Amino acid sequence: CTPEQFAAEFNAVNEMYLKYFKIFGIEKYVMRFSTHDPSRLTGDNAKFVNEPELWKQTEDLVRKVLIDSKIPYVEVPNEAAFYGPKIDVQVWSVIGREFTLATNQVDFAVPAKFGLKYRDRDNSEKTPLCIHRAPLGTHERFIGFLIEHYAGNFPLWLAPDQVRVITLNDDAALINYAQPIVNELRANMVRADADFSATPFKAKIANAEQLRVHTMLVIGGRDMEAGAVSVRLHHGGQQGAKPKTEVIAEILAGIKERRP
Repeated sequence: CTPEQFAAEFNAVNEMYLKYFKIFGIEKYVMRFSTHDPSRLTGDNAKFVNEPELWKQTEDLVRKVLIDSKIPYVEVPNEAAFYGPKIDVQVWSVIGREFTLATNQVDFAVPAKFGLKYRDRDNSEKTPLCIHRAPLGTHERFIGFLIEHYAGNFPLWLAPDQVRVITLNDDAALINYAQPIVNELRANMVRADADFSATPFKAKIANAEQLRVHTMLVIGGRDMEAGAVSVRLHHGGQQGAKPKTEVIAEILAGIKERRP
């Protein structure tokens, strides 16, 4: 990419990170900007590609983007990749553990090795810069961070088990009232399941709590007569009986808006 495109790309990535931090409730973060060591470009102790001008150009570009974006960063010498400077996005979970969430790396070695060229605005032929970008790092590492960050108690929009509809018992009338609620939630892509069994009611609730089901919709005879459901939240307790249409609308809105 050109220097202008390079700066625009890094700016866009930084804005994306800020959006991620807000969505996932990440309050402590810093960009770790790794640069090269000029003394290690040549000789037996060489560690970095011997392109002093490109090192200066790309490091100046990355540094300027970080300063302009006003995102907190630390600069760490002698920790760049051998092919160019890099930014590691460091975040902290709620218990204070540090994770590398993502990385952006500038590469001016591979494009030249593969003979990549482009025509600049002055019609001259140039070798592009390459950006290695991993916005969320490896998915496994990011999921591990989220599990620790939320202690397994995910917000509704992110929870593996979002809603469970629970009847007081296995009465046919209750099941006939509850099943359409499950169907409507599933039709709207909500991860919903049901427990209409004859298992004692307290055991049903305990099972859902143990599995960290975010929202439990409990249905008894009074709920059915009133066209309502009794809402219970994991770690939130009883929320009271509410009209079923209102509850479904609230669930869909909470997922769509990614509410905490």
